[in-house]
Amino acid sequence: MATQHIPEERRPGSGNYEVRAGYRFPQETLIVDEAEQSRLHAFCDIPRERWGDRVDPTFLARYTIRVIGNALFSCHPDRGYVHMVHRVRQEAPVSLDEPILVDGGFVAVDPVPRGWMMKGRFEYRRRNGDLVMVVEPEALMADPTRMPPPRSKPAAQPESDTAPSAFTVIGRKQFTPENVVGYSGKGRNPVHDDPEHAQKMGFRAPITAGNQLINVLIEPLAMERRPERFDIDVRLRRPVFWDEAVTVEGTREDGQLTATRLVKPDGRVASDCTILSLSY
Repeated sequence: MATQHIPEERRPGSGNYEVRAGYRFPQETLIVDEAEQSRLHAFCDIPRERWGDRVDPTFLARYTIRVIGNALFSCHPDRGYVHMVHRVRQEAPVSLDEPILVDGGFVAVDPVPRGWMMKGRFEYRRRNGDLVMVVEPEALMADPTRMPPPRSKPAAQPESDTAPSAFTVIGRKQFTPENVVGYSGKGRNPVHDDPEHAQKMGFRAPITAGNQLINVLIEPLAMERRPERFDIDVRLRRPVFWDEAVTVEGTREDGQLTATRLVKPDGRVASDCTILSLSY
């Protein structure tokens, strides 16, 4: 994300963050410019005209996962980090090069079988105080000693886990090591670029970043025209490996898009986006 400034003393390894419920991150000013949006969209095979002179909301929402990851790697460098849930509510669109203030932090850090689930809440505002977006992420802080060994073949899944007939195909995306590493930035989170680390975390290969999948999941919202407001709930259910293709599917009710999903080659759903409200 362009011109997202994190001061040197708060970058990963500094130890100045805290991973606990109630901790609030320092307020930041975010600016997404056209060059950076186009560069990242290229790694997702998303054309520039899809969002035009507006910011793809993913590039503002991804800040929350970035800063949560910085906190984790500063405080617990031995643990893994997997993005699981992203709830995004856009109240108004944001223009490219427009400065937006973001403020938020952890609301919960709860133990789970594979480690700890971190939940956050962040508010985005214009300089005049107008609210433009609320993002509520959830991420797994994985304990490597509790992760299962990687499987060469997927386990059998119940029939209900395959894509239902109400969904129709919108498109297809092919992920590669080059576009996954290009999008995530080499070394920021080794689960996206280091095969040995990915296997240590229980994956057969590096995985595509959750934010990159969200870019693909919400692209259909802007295929016909760009949304003014929306409320979406994204669930990142299974990893998409850096060498996999996914089918993008959607469902409509009365002509309005109500959900999108990414389906893996074996028919299992990798992630889905429930569109709770949408207006143009």
